[in-house]
Amino acid sequence: MTPTRTVQAFIDAKKENKAPSPEVIQSLKSYRKWNEPELIGLRNASAYYPDIYIEPGMDETIHKLLEKFKERIVPHKF
Repeated sequence: MTPTRTVQAFIDAKKENKAPSPEVIQSLKSYRKWNEPELIGLRNASAYYPDIYIEPGMDETIHKLLEKFKERIVPHKF
């Protein structure tokens, strides 16, 4: 399951007052391997569905991962 689909499936389940599937939970646990846009989407979804954070300290970990992406950006002169 793709990260984007994982977040969407979690939101859909919550809108229907259902528990997210085990597949969604398993995919959420692999968030450390996600790319920057998916992590930003996960963080944005947490504003509406805070229980998307399934681990304690998940927001801080996501913040650290996003900071690592920023370090990779190399400014260049024109």
